[in-house]
Amino acid sequence: MLRALLRRQLDAAERRLGAPMDYLRFAAEADPVAVLKFGLLQPATGHRRALSPEVFHAARIAATQTADCGTCVQIEVTAARRAGVTPEAIRAILAGAAEERAVQDAVAFGRACARHEDPGDTLRNRIVARYGDRGLVELSLAVTTALAYPTMKRALGYAEACSVVRVDVDP
Repeated sequence: MLRALLRRQLDAAERRLGAPMDYLRFAAEADPVAVLKFGLLQPATGHRRALSPEVFHAARIAATQTADCGTCVQIEVTAARRAGVTPEAIRAILAGAAEERAVQDAVAFGRACARHEDPGDTLRNRIVARYGDRGLVELSLAVTTALAYPTMKRALGYAEACSVVRVDVDP
């Protein structure tokens, strides 16, 4: 019964996100309780109060792009579009060519964390100066939760293929 419920939820998630969830389907068949517990991360993925949508999603996209080149990046791009981030801004984030300093900092922060590097006090201090401690915590949570999915996918052996990221998706 739990497996059937998870299958239906994964079907809906695939339709909503526009990306396959093969790795979670595998995990749900092997250990449905583990997938339910993994799903408890979901509410934290969208926690945003201090940051603008563009800064929030820039960090998530950059972290995911550093960790994964396929469907996880597409999911983040789709989420950014749904949050109102323009295709032009997303293209700039993906290319590492954002013009706004706050977005550049978010990209640098996301990439450093995804590479398991210290973003550095200078970058953290700029983030705190701009958004306060709450903003730093929020950005850290955004990056951490963004990396959970490609990490799980890779750990299960499903991070095998790159795919083209579509930026002009309907929000």
